[in-house]
Amino acid sequence: MNVEPKSAAACILVRGDAAPEILLARRNPELRFMPGHHVFPGGRIRDEEDRSRVMQAQDEREARAVQTAAREVFEETGLLCVRGVLPSPGSIRQMRLELLQDESRFTELLARHDLHLDARDFIPAGTWVTPAFSPIRFATQYFLYRVTDDQQEELLQGEIVGLDWLTAAEARRRWHRGELRLSTPVAYTLRQMAAVDVTSALRLLQRGTERVAGEHNWFEIRRGITLIPVKSPTIPPATHTNCLIIGENELYVIDPGAGDEQEVLHLTRQIDHLIELGGRCTAILLSHSHPDHIAAAEELRRRYQAPIMAHEAAAAQLSFPVDRLLQDGEVLLSGDDPQWQLQCIHTPGHDPGHLCFLELSTGSLLAGDMVANPGTIVVSRQWLGDMNDFMNSFDRLLEIDCKLIIPSHGHPAGDPHELIRQQRDHRLWREAKIKQAYEEGAATFSQLLTRAYDDVPENVRLLASHALDAHLARLGIDLAMEV
Repeated sequence: MNVEPKSAAACILVRGDAAPEILLARRNPELRFMPGHHVFPGGRIRDEEDRSRVMQAQDEREARAVQTAAREVFEETGLLCVRGVLPSPGSIRQMRLELLQDESRFTELLARHDLHLDARDFIPAGTWVTPAFSPIRFATQYFLYRVTDDQQEELLQGEIVGLDWLTAAEARRRWHRGELRLSTPVAYTLRQMAAVDVTSALRLLQRGTERVAGEHNWFEIRRGITLIPVKSPTIPPATHTNCLIIGENELYVIDPGAGDEQEVLHLTRQIDHLIELGGRCTAILLSHSHPDHIAAAEELRRRYQAPIMAHEAAAAQLSFPVDRLLQDGEVLLSGDDPQWQLQCIHTPGHDPGHLCFLELSTGSLLAGDMVANPGTIVVSRQWLGDMNDFMNSFDRLLEIDCKLIIPSHGHPAGDPHELIRQQRDHRLWREAKIKQAYEEGAATFSQLLTRAYDDVPENVRLLASHALDAHLARLGIDLAMEV
């Protein structure tokens, strides 16, 4: 069930010019929503928000967002983003305590000290809507506000347990080292501000690349590992394939499965945006040969003059030439500081030429069609699948040291081995059920399908038939597949 997003506002606080610092607030690790993350100060817009001290707003909506952003900044950091003569530090602290203890409203405090908010000081910096699959959702307007030398933050422990002034580049370095956690909007914003000057970054943030304003489908899961879900010719009930783009300067595009002209245009907009930030499309990598992973590969090769790379067994199935064959165990390098390292792992079963990619610097396993989250992967002998190879590939992946798994279909997971074990064990459970049904007298393919897949909805019975056929081959039971 989709949760209706609540309106919210947040503020990107910057100081300095040449290499501006940005104030990141570290959330209490005990909180339910984004525990331990470094965020831009912000919060939910209240229906009863008093906008009477907001000047120069274009409309009521902007006034409410500016009021919320300024109030949240004051509550979380002690910074007053106002016009007028600032009170003494002691008075500011007392104002903040009154606000936090619900003794006074923000507007009342501003009026008491003859202060007001000027909406022109709050520069729009994009909107973000939390994805539909999240149980807690916000539609957040981001603003950029320049902090002056006479403004001073103060940490009061509570919802926020740390305040850090960092350049965008340093924040991203710390993120890559695992020293802080970033949500997608914060990572996206810092990526722009680390690559170009503030004015150019604002232009990019305001422009966006999404289909619908605020509904981004750019997810930088770890630094330099960007996930772009694209509509693809995949097998229902799935609708999308995750195209992954690795690196910042040298970009490896993995599985560009965009299935039609509009979707290819959408994907190239994302890549072109990364090129504006200093990137170059270095290569197109294919995890395997299926249409929902390769649909836009030739178009990207033509557009960016980038070679297509795949395993030899995948290349043999393609209708177009592959520029370079990838070997099991080889490592592709991207960038210098930091450097992303993609190790190729041959994992046949779903497809003879299937590759996973392990990004060594972050411990991220790009799993292709070895797992889905949610769901399971189809293994079909008609599409050159082999269940025995597939199960052996599970065992190989369980031996790999990794911290994150990103499947081609569905969501990343922070416990890779648990997800791999679940999917392997589900196959073993299904196989045991097939074997038991056979030993109890189910003698035809259709009888086995009915008995062993009695929990599967009718609309996916065809896929179950492919899976049953693959399991029977592994079990050494010779029954012709019935469709």
